[in-house]
Amino acid sequence: MRKIKKISQRFISIAALALVVCLLSSTSAFHWAENKSYDSRMAFSAGYFSPSDEIALVILDQESLDWAKEELGWGWPWPREAYAKMIDYFNRGNAASFALDMIYSEPSVYGTSDDEKFAESARKFGRVIQTIFYENKDSEPTLPILSLRDSAAMLGNVSSSLDSDKVARRSPVEPAVSGEYGLSIASYLVKNGRIDFDAIPRAKDDGMYIRYVDDLSRFVPYSAKQILQSEMSLEQGLADTSGNFIPPEQFEGNYVFFGLYAPGLFDICATPLSATYPGVGVHLCQLDTILQENYLYDVPSALEVLLLVLSVAGGFLLGSSISQAKITSLVIKTAFALAVCMAWYAFSIILFISGWILPSATVIFGFMLSYITAIFEAYMTEGHQRRYLKSAFRQYLSPAVIENLIANPEKLNLGGEEREITAYFSDVQGFTSISEKLTPKELTDLLNNYLSAMTDIILAHGGTIDKYEGDAIIAFWGAPTEQADHAKRAVDAALACQQKLRDMQDELTKVTGKPFVQRIGLNTGKAVVGNMGSRSRFDYTMMGDTVNLASRLEGINKQFGTYTMCSRATMESAKANGCQYFFRPISNIAVVGKKEGVQVFVPMPNEEFESSTEVRAAYDEAYALFERGNFSAAREKFAQNSENDAPSAKFVEKCEKLIKNPPENWDGILRATEK
Repeated sequence: MRKIKKISQRFISIAALALVVCLLSSTSAFHWAENKSYDSRMAFSAGYFSPSDEIALVILDQESLDWAKEELGWGWPWPREAYAKMIDYFNRGNAASFALDMIYSEPSVYGTSDDEKFAESARKFGRVIQTIFYENKDSEPTLPILSLRDSAAMLGNVSSSLDSDKVARRSPVEPAVSGEYGLSIASYLVKNGRIDFDAIPRAKDDGMYIRYVDDLSRFVPYSAKQILQSEMSLEQGLADTSGNFIPPEQFEGNYVFFGLYAPGLFDICATPLSATYPGVGVHLCQLDTILQENYLYDVPSALEVLLLVLSVAGGFLLGSSISQAKITSLVIKTAFALAVCMAWYAFSIILFISGWILPSATVIFGFMLSYITAIFEAYMTEGHQRRYLKSAFRQYLSPAVIENLIANPEKLNLGGEEREITAYFSDVQGFTSISEKLTPKELTDLLNNYLSAMTDIILAHGGTIDKYEGDAIIAFWGAPTEQADHAKRAVDAALACQQKLRDMQDELTKVTGKPFVQRIGLNTGKAVVGNMGSRSRFDYTMMGDTVNLASRLEGINKQFGTYTMCSRATMESAKANGCQYFFRPISNIAVVGKKEGVQVFVPMPNEEFESSTEVRAAYDEAYALFERGNFSAAREKFAQNSENDAPSAKFVEKCEKLIKNPPENWDGILRATEK
């Protein structure tokens, strides 16, 4: 009887908790949490998708504004002749459409003839989409002037469909208030004439979910300057002398969007990826979602309810099972409960990549609420087990984190400060080809195993994890806690990570079927660190040239066959603070986007450094010849160790290229051609 009564009590408790969670989920109680869970899944999965090559982006950036002012005398706003020239250019190239994410609601300050040039070019092209905007459903739209309206193939509505937190996760599909489609739908219709609206899945809250890509650089944006220079060259029948000429045929059949990207003009919108995402990117990503059919679907309501009930039942049964347990069992099962939550979240990410949106925060809340309720219920009747619970959580959760926030509440505020730090970037070599051969579970397990091992070492050396980007780890030393020896710690951690990866090699190779190696880049210098983001969601992160260089050095390892590379600044700071490792000089290289070179080194354990004395000496002699521009002699010297020294082998290739194509003004600096 007692057992039956206990089972009945558990059933009643589970049913009551499930009812509470289901009722809460039917209200707006979990909207914020589910939205943030959605955003994190979108951010995690964004890098898994490549944008369609049918979409092109032209941006009005600061470089274009400066060029137009200096070369053409155009102030802001530009004469509308500029947009006419761009339309003429895409007309030459037979682009599918040209959508302008700008509203020309007032006549041109340059006169009626300026507007007419714009309108005439649009009429000739016949595939221009002009923009309209509604402040809200009941307001009158902001429209282009009549001549531009009449010359447009369609009008595209750029009014955002925002959630309660003002984030654009969805976008309308059907026509808006007075029949205008969104900018992306209008672009599709201009090219194709019709669209199968029934094939586009709808979100529960109307509209369609947008599958965002990382940032607009994934669309390879062109500047307005490049387009205008190319068109002016074609108009004059002259060969381009700017080096920026782009054949208009390159845009044949492309959906082209034009948007603002200059400071002061930047049209921004909050999206799952960023609080300052370019507004034109919302339209690009909606069209990309439709073209590639990378749709997102809500799970059926019945399945959602079933998942909530199962999560409540599972949490309650797990919590009830430790009512008579010892403290060690409580700790283990609490860890297991947290692991279940993380596993569910990881599973929801995998399903998200596949196109399904599972309830995440609600299921985890229901599971943990019922788990904690079951424990509380048991401890209310068994006083000694309350002591077990308190002791278990004190051991499991570090109170230092909470105490630090209580003592320093300003750390929860937005803002940054300049610090000298050492930035760390790592990436797995050939991870894309590795991931393609694995199932989602195998990939998740592999990543978790690798990232956990590397993270443990970074944290053990006092590092701060900035973020994970797929297989990449971004970290830094020197903030938020000041560390005079941050460069030494970073170098020590990098070599420890490489050693740990060698120790794990057999285990990882069994999964991947090929060597599993990582490249690491380190750089030391001034950077801005702090809480960056929106007031409702932010991360403690770093930014600046110091950070960018560290990222570039990670990639530049490929050019020298190395796996750990640091700048001279890191080397000098590390040695000044007692670093016991040696540093092998590799090259003086200018990374992409920089004119000045930076000396780079490979940190090496003592044994490896001492065993390579002869190889390094020959390399240094060869590199001295290389710096002086004597590429033939340098090649012969590098070739002596090319079979047993990767940097020497790489320099043999570089010398051969330079011999065939000698540089005009050689300054001894090797210039990177890729990131």
